[in-house]
Amino acid sequence: MRKNHVKEQIKQGKSSLGAWLSLPSTASARVMARLGFDWLLVDMEHSAQNPTLMADMVGIVADAGISAPFVRIPYNSIEWFKWALDAGAWGILVPMVNTREEALRAVDSAKYPPVGNRSIGGAFASYGFGTTNRPEYNRSANDEILVMVQIESAPGLQNVDGILSVPGVDIAFVGPNDLHAQLGLPPSYEGVEPEFVDALARIKASAREHDVATGIMCGDGAAAAERVRQGFQMVCVVTDISIMGTAATQNLRIARGEK
Repeated sequence: MRKNHVKEQIKQGKSSLGAWLSLPSTASARVMARLGFDWLLVDMEHSAQNPTLMADMVGIVADAGISAPFVRIPYNSIEWFKWALDAGAWGILVPMVNTREEALRAVDSAKYPPVGNRSIGGAFASYGFGTTNRPEYNRSANDEILVMVQIESAPGLQNVDGILSVPGVDIAFVGPNDLHAQLGLPPSYEGVEPEFVDALARIKASAREHDVATGIMCGDGAAAAERVRQGFQMVCVVTDISIMGTAATQNLRIARGEK
């Protein structure tokens, strides 16, 4: 059974660089899965996704054997955890976690007993980790699966200490656009407004206190490198949509002779 190399990177204090699969597309997943990212995340929150397509994309990423397959579920509800984890996902990102109780629910849904109450089933859960040995998967899943909670709201920021004190939470992942909006600021990945910078500092301080790593979404590679320098470990470098649009625009300008 494969080990979750991203979880090992985080434990060792290293950065882990990934990308968002925002396009609900197996073709996009096949291409991105071979580019060398540490992890790829299938976004079910802001994409026109469904459980079947998500499961296919998770399988494609896992079978390529390079990037860890993660899923951002649309809501902190048990059925989404079941579908993603039973498809073979190596971790779950839960959006808009605002209270300790919501963090407890996330861990409970992601972990098998006695840690949580995840139901045992699904033919492909072990396939994601490269094995058909389901008993081995059942024994190891609690240790290998990452539980990531998004801190991206005013209540989440207010309750961050309670959220990150929950045993089993591995990553405090900042949603910069939503956090900006909730602070009354224009949405931005790389904003430098004092209120936003203070919010990041508060999240990072709480994460250090509770031995939780921090993650964040970025707009490009340069911004991602800066976030790594700032101590963020779980860093989203790009999305498949953003790089397609950026590269297409750049090449069109070159073809037109524009600067």
